[in-house]
Amino acid sequence: MSSDPAADSQPARTPAQIEAEIALTRERLATTVDAIADRVKPANVARRGVESARSTVIDERGDLRAQRVAILAAAVAVAVGLLIWRRSR
Repeated sequence: MSSDPAADSQPARTPAQIEAEIALTRERLATTVDAIADRVKPANVARRGVESARSTVIDERGDLRAQRVAILAAAVAVAVGLLIWRRSR
């Protein structure tokens, strides 16, 4: 007899039950791997980045968010200015 009382209370599984459980686990694992692969696919990562950037400057109605566009333009101008200043030194 085993020393684990929980093991004694569970009925023994048949080989068919074990095989069915393995097949079900394999299917769930395959679905999970497919979902992960889809999430990290470079094209999907790029698409999400573009959507994120677009939502930063365009509101739900499709109008530009002028204040955010101005902030981005200022940041780009500062970055370009710093590059020019650094190369001229």
